[in-house]
Amino acid sequence: MAFKPVQYKEVQNFINRAYNECQAFQWARETLKNALEAGATQVHFGVEYQAVTNLGVYRRLIADNGKGMTSKQLYDYFSYAGSGEKRIGGEHDNFGIGAKISLMPWNTYGLVIVSWVEGSASMIWIQKDPRTGEYGLRDFEEFDDENVVEPFIDRAHGCDWRKVKPDIIDQHGTVIVLLGDRPEDDTVLGDPSRTTETSASKNLIHYLNHRFWTLPDGVEVTVNRFMNDTHKPHWPRTTHEGRSSIEGIPRKGAYIGLYGGRTHITQERKRDKAEVCAGTVALSNRTRAHWFLLRSGDLPDAAQGPNHSFIGVLYKDELYNVTSHHSAYRTMGVTPQVVRSRLWVIIEPPLDNPPDVRGVYPESARSALKCSLTADLSLPVNDWLAEFARHMPEEIRQALAAAFGEQREESGLTSKLMERLAQYLQLWGKKFKQRKLMVVEGGGAESMDPHTPLPGGPGVSGDPVDPLLPDRQGERRTHTLSARTPNDPHLEGGDQKNAKRIEHPRQPPRIVWREKTDFEDPENHFAQWIDAQNVIQLNEHHRIIIEQIERWQARYPDYLAEEVFIKVREVYQAAVLSVFLATEALSLGKFDRDKRFRSPDALTVALLGYFREDEILRQQLSYLGKAKGESVA
Repeated sequence: MAFKPVQYKEVQNFINRAYNECQAFQWARETLKNALEAGATQVHFGVEYQAVTNLGVYRRLIADNGKGMTSKQLYDYFSYAGSGEKRIGGEHDNFGIGAKISLMPWNTYGLVIVSWVEGSASMIWIQKDPRTGEYGLRDFEEFDDENVVEPFIDRAHGCDWRKVKPDIIDQHGTVIVLLGDRPEDDTVLGDPSRTTETSASKNLIHYLNHRFWTLPDGVEVTVNRFMNDTHKPHWPRTTHEGRSSIEGIPRKGAYIGLYGGRTHITQERKRDKAEVCAGTVALSNRTRAHWFLLRSGDLPDAAQGPNHSFIGVLYKDELYNVTSHHSAYRTMGVTPQVVRSRLWVIIEPPLDNPPDVRGVYPESARSALKCSLTADLSLPVNDWLAEFARHMPEEIRQALAAAFGEQREESGLTSKLMERLAQYLQLWGKKFKQRKLMVVEGGGAESMDPHTPLPGGPGVSGDPVDPLLPDRQGERRTHTLSARTPNDPHLEGGDQKNAKRIEHPRQPPRIVWREKTDFEDPENHFAQWIDAQNVIQLNEHHRIIIEQIERWQARYPDYLAEEVFIKVREVYQAAVLSVFLATEALSLGKFDRDKRFRSPDALTVALLGYFREDEILRQQLSYLGKAKGESVA
């Protein structure tokens, strides 16, 4: 069998390397985008059932009713890795190489493409030459070694390629059939080297409804969903079984329509609609934050996509950097599980358009976004979330207040703790008690916390501090550096001698006790710092505090149990506050201090020493009289 090697035009000869940069199911994104750009109104991710009937092999079929490709267009597109109508262009262009890059490395035996234009069909087969390792177009000996042929009966592979056209295609459209690395591969399972693709249909549905925020009006996207993804004998064996139920036979498959992440969250298409309130918050640098809060009703349908909340970054109609991690919600001050599990935040920064607009653009693999607002081009997600927290919508504030309930700290507790720790503040260089923030107008900033309120409290200035303003050399500030003065950021580099300094008093964090579900690691994390609320939360169900309370209550009469309970808690509150204040003495920037030494892991480890707390408790409880077994440590 001869091959027509794939030629490389405008791209590097590193298909496998480029594929490694792709995320799981990237091929689904690429083929769907290609179909939409071809004008398709119907796209289907299904199964080529002829091979199922004849050979028991389940091959992924992707079909669309777009404009299709002629024989010449097929040849031109698939004999050049970067060819076709889509050339490599600007940073926002869909490069035209994604489908091939994301499919060829795990379908080395073949990709069969059949396309119709005005009812006339053309077929091509691209595969990897086992002798040379090059990807190429297969020459069909029965068609005089042609690369592009009319569809034919292929008994060796259990398929009549003339009959792969589904009902959604009339005169125009394209079908891609994935053959895997061997003729017997079940490619509906996705790339076998990627464990997240090992579901025949469920994971694909979740990916598409997670990746695409919205789909164009009038476009129908469906996936052939298997009712039992993990047990092959229960998979449908015919098109009829795959899309509907049969009398007397358990349902094996269905066609699931996809509508994008936004519709999935708002549940607009469900009969019993959940109550979802939503809105948009304007952030700095033309960035917007779209939020959705599920007030009542069930979470989104797990059959349609992820039925959990998340945070993501919106680029055009797609989501990037999607996360449900507790730390991202903690940045916003949203720690109660009852709120966290029902809140979605979608950050939409502007598209990069230098020199007029600085914003985001995708990597060539379309797996991640870059941001020209930061020096290292990383996305300043934490800065965006912190700014969103400073402009928290009232609906979310009310939900948080209801979740916190009566658990807020008792009046004056922090002040009492500060008085108790006053002698130690001398050892820490008076970092918190006497030092104030120095904000320089007309000059540089000195250890300014961008989350500190402006003089007079909220609403005086009206604008938050922007941590992403350009410096005087034109370099872009990363989110790890301190912010400029909010009053006049353009005066940096001015007269430092005459610079005016404004002092803002620092406030110590409040200490509060919370349910363990409010913590990222409920069983192990004892403390966590919530910058957005200036709060240190302590886990009231952590085994350390439970054991210490029980231990010291056992040493005193029962009628003193409540007083011992309060005193043990106060000792740990003082301990965590002392650890937090001590970190001010470290020669670090705010970002490093908060992320390294004020992380939940660091604060928890600092509270694990029984000996120190026991000695303090012995002194604090001495006024109650002699404890039982005083000689016992």
